[in-house]
Amino acid sequence: MKSTARALLVGVVAVMAVAVSVAPSEAAKKKRAKGMASGTYYGQLCTTPSVTAGVGSIMIWGYGNKWYQAAVTPACIQPWCPVACT
Repeated sequence: MKSTARALLVGVVAVMAVAVSVAPSEAAKKKRAKGMASGTYYGQLCTTPSVTAGVGSIMIWGYGNKWYQAAVTPACIQPWCPVACT
């Protein structure tokens, strides 16, 4: 009976250790929340929020539901930039 209880306790401790290590940390949750919002349609353009000296970086919503750096027009000059990515 004691060996069964001991084995059960070791199993519970192992499961808890795995569960804690797999759960995302608070820092990872905050970092993920700060990412850009999803696009609404393929080919949607937006300018990254870090616009310095009137020059912005253009992103395009594309394959795999991800934002990619635009290849044809990778940068823009204010005020001719697309809307800001949020």
